[in-house]
Amino acid sequence: MLVNKLRQRLGSLLKKNTKTVSRRKILQYLLTASGAATLLPNLSFGAQKMNSSSVKVTSGIDSTLRADLLLSEGNVITLDKASRISEAVAIRGSKIVAVGKTAELEARIPPDTPRINLQGRTLLPGFFDTHPHMDREGLKTRGGESLVGANSVSAIIERVAEAAIKAKPGEWIVFMPMGAPPFDYVNNPNMLKEGRYPNRDDLDSAAPDNPVFIRGVWGWWSRPPFPAVANSEAMRRCDITAATTDPYNIEIVRDRSGSPTGVFLESNRTSLLEYTLFRNAPRFTYEDRLESVRLSSKIYSSLGTTSAYEAHGLTPELLRAYREIDERGELSVRMSAPLSLPSSSMNRSRLTDLMDEWAPSAGGREMTSDNFRVSGVSLDHGNPKSATLIARDYPYVQWSGNFDQGITDSEFIEIGIEAAKRKLRLNFLIPTIPPYHSVDKSLDMLEQINKQAPIRDLRCVGFHLINASPQQLRRVRDLGLIVTMTPSFFYSHAAELHLGEDSCPMREVLDAGIPLTLGTDNVPPSMFFTAWEALVRWDEVGQRHLGTSGLEREDVLRLCCQSPHYINWEEDSRGVIAPGMAAELMVFDDNPLTCDIDLLPQLTPAMTMIDGRIVHDVGLSTNAGG
Repeated sequence: MLVNKLRQRLGSLLKKNTKTVSRRKILQYLLTASGAATLLPNLSFGAQKMNSSSVKVTSGIDSTLRADLLLSEGNVITLDKASRISEAVAIRGSKIVAVGKTAELEARIPPDTPRINLQGRTLLPGFFDTHPHMDREGLKTRGGESLVGANSVSAIIERVAEAAIKAKPGEWIVFMPMGAPPFDYVNNPNMLKEGRYPNRDDLDSAAPDNPVFIRGVWGWWSRPPFPAVANSEAMRRCDITAATTDPYNIEIVRDRSGSPTGVFLESNRTSLLEYTLFRNAPRFTYEDRLESVRLSSKIYSSLGTTSAYEAHGLTPELLRAYREIDERGELSVRMSAPLSLPSSSMNRSRLTDLMDEWAPSAGGREMTSDNFRVSGVSLDHGNPKSATLIARDYPYVQWSGNFDQGITDSEFIEIGIEAAKRKLRLNFLIPTIPPYHSVDKSLDMLEQINKQAPIRDLRCVGFHLINASPQQLRRVRDLGLIVTMTPSFFYSHAAELHLGEDSCPMREVLDAGIPLTLGTDNVPPSMFFTAWEALVRWDEVGQRHLGTSGLEREDVLRLCCQSPHYINWEEDSRGVIAPGMAAELMVFDDNPLTCDIDLLPQLTPAMTMIDGRIVHDVGLSTNAGG
């Protein structure tokens, strides 16, 4: 198997000299292998204890333990309140019916019950990613021809020439951004061998009869500037000439005569290039969205993610795509998401009507289908300049998946009150990123909403918290908010976000009695990378550790596997390996509590299970037998 070969190769490198293997190389192996009390009533932070001595069985089961599957001879990290380690788990239907020692469970299960011998592998509750932007992972396969591995202008020209041979005369040829995910998209000409970006003449030489467009990245996949390139025919079709003015935060690179060279440099995190200069270029279709959800679901399952929550919200089109893939039985991650409100595209009356339409399905607490639910609404008071440009093309959202919102503080309060009256959970940004976002401003607005329509029992979600004082944390707690953090920001965005030793105060949030969860932000999509960053706080750009987390590995596992279920009001039924709990599990060859800490990002599951159904398997289940 490819995964085993990669592990063997990485293992041999590490045996030679662990310190010489870069973290970036580990991530490349990972992505190749994957295919691309006050807090919570169920949580208990502490060391896992060896060994669960007694079999625990749900009530009503006789001496013969009826089960559909027995997982045995494993290292079962239960994450229960006593932090017990066990050996075997029996599953019937979607639930766990027993946890205990292998011999004790084997003695009570009929001989024809299917079994999987874990052979010492580690069994954990599945990951719950509370900021995945999951559909974007699949969308990367739908955004055009790949330029991964094309590390020079000449190599890019070769790719363009190859694509031109396959294309019809006059047909658009669109490429994904230069470079490779998750951290190596090109944002500096020196990243290419020739020390420059390709230009219109380069692309013209390879495809004179076709419009060619190399897309720019989604802004949080890289660091500005974000280059895009077009040939002469593409610019002609988009009416880009020497007289064209530069759009907001986009530079049209020009030669000495003032003519566009075909290179465009953008600094907007939410790209505006395809909403301004390149509105005539091919756009993502509903079929692209649909396929992106299907592919992304498989990729995230292959990394151990079993549940997810899209705090930014999703557009109605993307919600429809998730529902359709779920109805096909192909959604292998339990997904919850708020409705992203098109607040910059609709007046207040239309927006209120929209919330009325969605309130019956988005205001409840239960999953509306096996693996999918809509939960509340998402609001943002971001940059009105970019939001206004994007709103012209409503409902198109390019890479984003959610609507860009640039409403005022008063509008945020007004819409928030109307949402809360309809029992719609609020989801909102809560970082301090001038000039539009600050913790105090967010809390001020929420407190105003709470006076008119109580939100404490709605379990509202504030995402991307970066810094917070003790006083601010008390206000967060008093509003009953759930906080999500993205530790991967440390890795590639520490300087831009001004992250320091006090940033992402996970220990302080927990000590304040605030429900805390973690998310990947899709950079990369591995929750073990997120867990590793939560522990080591590594700034790859600055080559430094930014303080200490004050957390143990088990603490972080609980933040990744257990505490997020509070978002879905499922903290009493998921996130713990115990009788009566959902069989939402993942199996790993290595033990994340004891392995070398810098190997955490490399860990990928041998098997992933949702509600007793195996959704990812690298051959482990083939050993099942009666």
